[in-house]
Amino acid sequence: MAAVAVVGAGVAGLAAAFRLQRRGVRVVVYESSGRVGGSILTERRDGYVADLGPNSLAAPSPAVRTLFQELGLEDNLVSASSQARHRYIVRKGKLVALPMSPPELLTTRLLSNSAKLAVFGEPLVEAGDSRVEESVGTFVRRRFNQEVLDYVANPFVAGIFAGDPEQLSVRYALPRLHALERSHGSVIKALVQMKGGGALVSFRSGLQELPDALARELGSAVRLGAPVTLLRRGPKGWTVGAAFQASELYDGVIFAAPAHCIDDVDLGFEGGERVRTLASIHHPPVGVLVLGFRREQVSHPLDGFGFLTPEVERRSVLGVIFSSTLFAGRAPQGHCTLTAFVGGVRNPDLANADLNTITARVLDDLGALLGVDGEPTFRTFHLWPKAIPQYALSHGRFKDTMDEVERRNPGLTFVGAYRDGVALGEVLASGEEAAERTAERLGAGERAEPA
Repeated sequence: MAAVAVVGAGVAGLAAAFRLQRRGVRVVVYESSGRVGGSILTERRDGYVADLGPNSLAAPSPAVRTLFQELGLEDNLVSASSQARHRYIVRKGKLVALPMSPPELLTTRLLSNSAKLAVFGEPLVEAGDSRVEESVGTFVRRRFNQEVLDYVANPFVAGIFAGDPEQLSVRYALPRLHALERSHGSVIKALVQMKGGGALVSFRSGLQELPDALARELGSAVRLGAPVTLLRRGPKGWTVGAAFQASELYDGVIFAAPAHCIDDVDLGFEGGERVRTLASIHHPPVGVLVLGFRREQVSHPLDGFGFLTPEVERRSVLGVIFSSTLFAGRAPQGHCTLTAFVGGVRNPDLANADLNTITARVLDDLGALLGVDGEPTFRTFHLWPKAIPQYALSHGRFKDTMDEVERRNPGLTFVGAYRDGVALGEVLASGEEAAERTAERLGAGERAEPA
C-alpha cells in the first residue's frame, strides 16, 4: 500500500489526507501543536459561539459540497443572513454603506464627486504592461485615484490580508482584478457583467466543525504534538522524522504547514536551501477579540456583515464583523456578538499588547462607531503571532521556487495559504487538489463515492 506523510493539520493538510485515505493510500498527518484546524479556532461558552480565526467560507464549490456530504456536515451548514450583503466603511468617523450598484454609487457619501468620476471613467483607462510587477496601491491609483485607494482598496486589503496595498502584488494578492484588466480592459465593466457570488456559509457550532470532522474520519492517522524535524529524499522514498518519534519511510510528502515552519526542518533534498527562503514570507501578527453585549448596549442596528477601517481614519481596529447578524446562533437570546481584528502590517504592536489595553482600544472604537455602551458580557481573545502570508511584490519568486523544487523532487507537494490564495475556500481546495495529484502519481484508486 502506498504511503504519504502530510505535514500540518490545518484544513489543507486534513483535506489532503482525507482524500488520499479515501483513495486507499496510507496517510500519517504530523501536527506540531496539540490541536487540529490551524488558523480555524472556535470557542463555545456561555451560549456564545466565537470564531477566533476565519468566520465564514465563500460559496462552496461542488467539490467542497461533496466533501461536506462525505463528512456528514451538510445538515450543519448555515448560510449568512441576507443583511450580510451590506458592508460598511468608516469615513470621517461614521459608518457609510459600501455602494453595491451604479445607482448607489451616484448617491453614496463614501466617495467625493471626483472619486465617483474616476470610478465611472475607469473603463477608458488603458491596460497596464502585464510584464510590470505592480502593487495593489499602484494598480488602484492608475485605474481610479488616490481616494478610491484610501477608502475602498485599503480597507479591503486590511480585511483580507491585514496588509498594506503598497506592499502587496496585485497579480498574486488580487489575481481576479489583475485578470479582469487583461481580459476585459476594465475592472468595472467586467464586474458589472458578472453575477454576484453565492452566500457565505459556516456551521452551527462554528468553523471548527470542519477540521474536527476531518480528524474524526482520519482517526489515529493524525499525530498531535509531533513537529516534523526531517524531510529527506532517498532512493527508496521520503524519510520523515518527527520529535519523539521514529523516522518513517513514505512514497510522498505533502507539506501543508505554514511557510515559516520550514526553518525548523532539516531539508535533505535537491533545492532544499531554496525552499528555506519560504520562511521569509512575511506573516504579520493579528489579534482577534470577540466581545458579547446585551443588545440594548449597542445603538447601531448591526444590519450588515460588519465594517472595515481605512488607514487614513486612524482607528485601532482593522475591522469588525457583526458575527451574530452574519450567522444565527452566535449569541444568546437578547445579546449580540462583535468580532474585532487588530494589528496586521498597519499596527503590529497593538496585536502584541496586553489584553486590557487591546480591549480598551477596541471599546473606544466600538463606542464611537457603533454606540456601544458599558462593559461586555463575554470576552475571548486569540493572538496569531504569524497570521496571514503577505503576497508581496517578490511573491512570484516564491511560487517559482515551489514549482521548480516539486519538479525536481517527485512526490513532494507544497500547499497552504502562502501558495494559491489566503481565503479558506482556496486553502481547502489546495489540499484537495494536492491529494488528487499525489494519488494520480501513485496510481491510487478512484475517488470514493459520498456515503
